[in-house]
Amino acid sequence: MKVKFGPAIILLITLLCSVLYLPRALAVDASLMISGNVAASTCIVDKDTQNVNIGTFSAKDFPSTGSVSDTQTFDIDLSECYDKLKNVQIKFSGTTDNDNPSLLALADSGSGKIMATGIGIELLDSNQKILPFNSTEPFTYDLSGASNKFIFFLRYKSTKDQVTSGEASAVMYFDLTYQ
Repeated sequence: MKVKFGPAIILLITLLCSVLYLPRALAVDASLMISGNVAASTCIVDKDTQNVNIGTFSAKDFPSTGSVSDTQTFDIDLSECYDKLKNVQIKFSGTTDNDNPSLLALADSGSGKIMATGIGIELLDSNQKILPFNSTEPFTYDLSGASNKFIFFLRYKSTKDQVTSGEASAVMYFDLTYQ
């Protein structure tokens, strides 16, 4: 009996060649280097809640739209700042006045007293430059050492020619972002 291996060998070679030339899925090992910093802490806000009394003024002190009161200072004190921090961004927010969106609107304090009308509260930096509320661009200040004090001013500003007397309170927030 004669066994013919010729066709079987040709079939085997054809199968092997087709397997060797099939497109292959390629696997690639890749790596991603991740870096960053873990800070021991940021800074401590020494007075995270403040009550600032702007003062008592007569409605007659605001004879026309845009009239302003005297200013009252307040500060943001930061202590125990991590020494690698270079600056802080401060964003001031709150409900703005309907007549002048650059001013903070008066808010009912819940005291039951009648609220003043025709005025809002204006925020100024240490150079008496007006700072808007709810700005998309926070204000950046350099940090110099472990303790830092940032001084700001508040004042009333009339939004109408007619200001009525009453309680003139508002709530302002500030957010800090360290860099």
